[in-house]
Amino acid sequence: MIIVIAGKGGVGKTMVSSLLVRCIAELKEDAKILAIDADPASNFADALGTKPSMSIGELIENFANVKKVNFLDYLQQKISENTTHTEKFDFIEMGQGEGAGCYCSVNDVLRFVLEEKQKNYKFVIVDCAAGLEHLSRKTTTGADVLLIVTDLCEAGFRSAETIKKIAVNAGVKEDTMFLVINKVKNEENLKILKERIANTKILEICRIPYDENVAEYNACAIPLINLPPYSKAYIKIMELAKFLIG
Repeated sequence: MIIVIAGKGGVGKTMVSSLLVRCIAELKEDAKILAIDADPASNFADALGTKPSMSIGELIENFANVKKVNFLDYLQQKISENTTHTEKFDFIEMGQGEGAGCYCSVNDVLRFVLEEKQKNYKFVIVDCAAGLEHLSRKTTTGADVLLIVTDLCEAGFRSAETIKKIAVNAGVKEDTMFLVINKVKNEENLKILKERIANTKILEICRIPYDENVAEYNACAIPLINLPPYSKAYIKIMELAKFLIG
C-alpha cells in the first residue's frame, strides 16, 4: 500500500507522516515499511529520529562522474545502498539534485523508486513537498491513498482544493483522496469549518486536535515519532492508521 501525504507547508504533513509510520509499525509488527521524504526541505528524517544516507538527488548528480554504467542499473544499486534501515522501518530521502550535471530530475526518479521499492515493502509512506511537483508530474499516481492535510486557515483549504484538481488531472482516483484537518483548537467556528470542508469536495477522514506536545517537541527538536501515547495527535493518527490498513 502506498500512502502519499500532501498539503500546504506548515500544516503538519510531516507530523502526520511520521506518526503514520509509527502507528502502522505498532499495528503490523512484522510488516515492512518504507518512509520516503519527497520534500526538498528534508525534515522527515528528523521527525522519524533517523539519519539519512546520501539522498537520491546527490546520487543523480554523482552519476555525471560515473563512466560506462547504465543509469538505471546505477540508480537501482545506489538506492539499495543508500536506504537507511531501522528496526521498525526503512527510509529514503529524495533531496533536490536539480543542479548542473543531473541526468534527470528527482521528481522523475521518484516514480522509479516507488515502482522498485513497493515490490519489497507492504507499506510505503511518502511525505510530499509543500508544492505540487509530485502530483503535476504524475509521479504518485500509483498511490493507494492520498491524504491531503490542512490546518484551519483558509489558505490551507484553498491549497487542498488545488491539490485535488491537480491530482485528478494526474490520474489519481477521487475515492482515494481524503482530507485530514490538523490543529483544531475548538469548535467555536464550526460553521465556517464545515463550509470550508464542503468547498473542497474531499471526504474528511481525520480531525486532529491542537496538541501542545507537538509544539513542545518541535521547539526542542525531539523526533515527533516519539510523542507520548497519550498525545492527542498520536491517538487520532492511530485511529486513522487502523482505518487505512483495516
